[in-house]
Amino acid sequence: MADEFKSQIGLIGLGTMGSALAEALARVGFDVHAVEPMAQGDVNAPENTAIEPDVATMVGALALPRRILLMVTAGDPVDSVIDQLAPLLEPGDVIIDGGNSNFVDTERRSNKLDAAGLGFLGTGISGGEEGARHGASVMAGGTTESFRAARDVLEAIAARNNGDVCCVHVGFGGAGHFVKMVHNGIEYGLMQAIGEAHLLLRQGLRLTQAECGSIFQYWQKTALQSFLIDITAEILCKVDDETGNPLIDFVDDAAEQTGTGRWMVSEAMALGVPVPGIAEAVAARSLSGSRGTRQAIDKTVPEISEDIALSVDNIRDALLATFLCCYAQGFAVLTAGAEKYGWPHREEEIARIWQGGCIIRADFLKMIEEGYQEHPDLSHLFAHDEIANLVSGATPGWRTAVTSAISAGLAIPTMASALTYLDALKTDRLWTALTQAQRDAFGAHSYRRTDREGSFHSDWMADSEKD
Repeated sequence: MADEFKSQIGLIGLGTMGSALAEALARVGFDVHAVEPMAQGDVNAPENTAIEPDVATMVGALALPRRILLMVTAGDPVDSVIDQLAPLLEPGDVIIDGGNSNFVDTERRSNKLDAAGLGFLGTGISGGEEGARHGASVMAGGTTESFRAARDVLEAIAARNNGDVCCVHVGFGGAGHFVKMVHNGIEYGLMQAIGEAHLLLRQGLRLTQAECGSIFQYWQKTALQSFLIDITAEILCKVDDETGNPLIDFVDDAAEQTGTGRWMVSEAMALGVPVPGIAEAVAARSLSGSRGTRQAIDKTVPEISEDIALSVDNIRDALLATFLCCYAQGFAVLTAGAEKYGWPHREEEIARIWQGGCIIRADFLKMIEEGYQEHPDLSHLFAHDEIANLVSGATPGWRTAVTSAISAGLAIPTMASALTYLDALKTDRLWTALTQAQRDAFGAHSYRRTDREGSFHSDWMADSEKD
């Protein structure tokens, strides 16, 4: 009987992801009891899933210890469902929040439920509908006891990559949703970089959509190999059934966002970690939606020269290096977050599980995993020789692509920002000596010297006042 009980799972929320996960769990032998809290009538039941009329009935159908997966909209709906659930549960039961919750909210919920003797796992699940059906990347946060109690559920929905299960316990409290937030921030950066590469191919080199698609298909066979490059090639080659023209030409260019990218940039700023490439990607989505402003600005731009100093290889190099910058900025936030919140350093394991199921899976991640294997205390991805050599080799073409785009009036904020980020990292003496002096001059904030210890203050205006 124990094995039978262990195979049970409750699921709340039958949207796209919830329904796909219900089907995946049922397919591998779980007894799934689900409820849709927002239902206004009959619910289309995923295959081999028992649909319960309400939360109380679902809880009553599960044997102890219960495991209940929440797939509801982040924010107040999660709190509302937990408020319904908690009085019905018993010590040892585990709630798994599989949505895109803010890790701060997850910390709060975890503390509250732990005090009531209930387990809680804030779990990042990446892979979209395809990942939910066929295997996702799973980042679990919570106590070790709660993870052990729900491990079979989480590993059942996880992708397999070369025999490895793409599921890892990344720490207590909000650690799982923190890692998922960083994943999504990297995702924003990669998607924006791809969009900029397409812009350079299309408007800089004046290639057709089909030609752009063919280039992305070729890039998929190179160091750029990744899920996002693959789907981009498919998108650019897709023809509209009605017109016979590329379908992408009819897609509105105002992109939406769920908020995880903004959270990541905000948290990176709080941690003191620069993520300029990702920040530009987040800003680019906001800019794309500012239709009134965009329409009010004069659209007259200089004609792009026929002999623009730009090649497909330059664009490839720019995309390759910008990708690596986005991963580097994201992993820097993971490291800083672990330090601040006391979570274990799981950078190597995170790089491993992101190689299967998730949206940002790419060949690069194997190199990143190996970098952390060789140097567990790696301070920055660019401090790893293999990654540094890859970036260095791409930099001349990257620089050509960025300067050519700027000269031609083509907007590539993430590629340009990432290049400046690299240049700043490699510069021995930056602009901030002057910043320190300015702060001391107008606010007596003091400054540090390079030749002695301590803090110093100077009367910077004394000489001018004498004149």
